[in-house]
Amino acid sequence: MSVFSKLSLISRARKLELFNRIMSPAENMKLLDVGAQINPNSHNEHQLIDTYPWKHNFAVVNISQEHVSAIKKRYPEVEAVVCDACELPWPDKSFDVVFSNAVIEHLGSFERQKKMSAEIMRVGKRWFVTTPNRWFPFEFHMRLPLVTWLPGDSYLRIGHIISYNHIRGKYMFGAKRDDLRLMSARELQECFPGSKIIKQRVTFMAETLIAVGGDVAVN
Repeated sequence: MSVFSKLSLISRARKLELFNRIMSPAENMKLLDVGAQINPNSHNEHQLIDTYPWKHNFAVVNISQEHVSAIKKRYPEVEAVVCDACELPWPDKSFDVVFSNAVIEHLGSFERQKKMSAEIMRVGKRWFVTTPNRWFPFEFHMRLPLVTWLPGDSYLRIGHIISYNHIRGKYMFGAKRDDLRLMSARELQECFPGSKIIKQRVTFMAETLIAVGGDVAVN
């Protein structure tokens, strides 16, 4: 296992521990996972959908039919829906908790990130939303050092020249990443006003930002 995979597993485990401690999920609570996906070939113990015990009160959305079909096949009791996270198909406050792990940075623009945030706050009574920290000096999607310290979206231009392809397991040239837009703590706070922004770190500096808000007390 690569050092990147090990760091990712540690980070996911810590995020789930924090989620369970803050949100105190219970059987009678309805939960929505925005952007959930599974590995069809294994049960990942660090994915919320695989660890959550009350699948009958668990709903997920993903923009990919492939991911939704895989979830339905493994967990038929889960309500799995194909939709855009910026247009969630439920009435206001339908869920006790809305969870989303490392999805909001894939919406491509700040306007869409604000729309997704607004939808999460609309359908949820409380929320727990994570995203990579823009100012961490290593970009884990592209696996490039220091590029996120460049001004504006210059890091994406570098990524268009060379970037790590996670499917092929190697660096490639000319691979565009039009979906990626990393966020700072200030921007995440702007998207989730009134929420607490938690900075979680595995290494020397916070790699992950977490917005926690709604009808939940966070110490």
